[in-house]
Amino acid sequence: MLEIEVRNKSFIQSDSETPLSVLTDIQIELNEGEFVALVGPSGCGKSTLLQIISGLDKDFEGAIRWQNGASQHLEKLGYVFQNPRLLPWLNLYDNIALVLNNPVAKQAEIAALLDATGLSAFTTYHPAQLSIGMQRRAALARAFVIEPSLLIMDEPFVSLDRPTAVQLRALLLEILAVRRTTVIFVTHDLYEATQLADRILFLSTSPAKVIGETPVTLARDQRGDETAVNQKYAEIRTLFTRLYP
Repeated sequence: MLEIEVRNKSFIQSDSETPLSVLTDIQIELNEGEFVALVGPSGCGKSTLLQIISGLDKDFEGAIRWQNGASQHLEKLGYVFQNPRLLPWLNLYDNIALVLNNPVAKQAEIAALLDATGLSAFTTYHPAQLSIGMQRRAALARAFVIEPSLLIMDEPFVSLDRPTAVQLRALLLEILAVRRTTVIFVTHDLYEATQLADRILFLSTSPAKVIGETPVTLARDQRGDETAVNQKYAEIRTLFTRLYP
């Protein structure tokens, strides 16, 4: 579906004229309907890579190649950030409808997502009236309402308490069971990556490159089975400790 090639991505530091390379020699292929997690040290360039994939950052050496041409897919790209980024002056419903060209034609779709995320009773609430977990659910609904070909997720569940994070991971799996969207997901949580992803890519410290990868051979109906996830996590943790001694 998507080929990602980043030969080099550099930034000019404020105290130096010498470019600082943050990404190098990255080659990633995403298959349609695949969930790929990116794991790596803090500050290694994971979020920068997501910005390149999304087209927000075009200043790099390399190419992002869509199988069927870029234009049709870029219109169908969803992005979920660490911060839900809801507009404070709009209510929940309008925050979701905002991303649509014709919200009236998508009322049924919005209603279905509000129901799936448990937010149907809060459509008139503004972000300040919602818990952070509810705001994160709203951000998920907003991302899925455009029916994205690719969903980019940059640590969307970071800093949540464990019960809320568990709930949101389960919600994401439920939505993906119905909507087979391709996902690229950044996380520092190896357990989270194990539970959600079909494949995990491991990045080195900056300049980041892919230093390892592993498939996560868990069926979708096993993702909610804590015993199965724990067993697979233990296997992947062994690889993780070899890559990051």
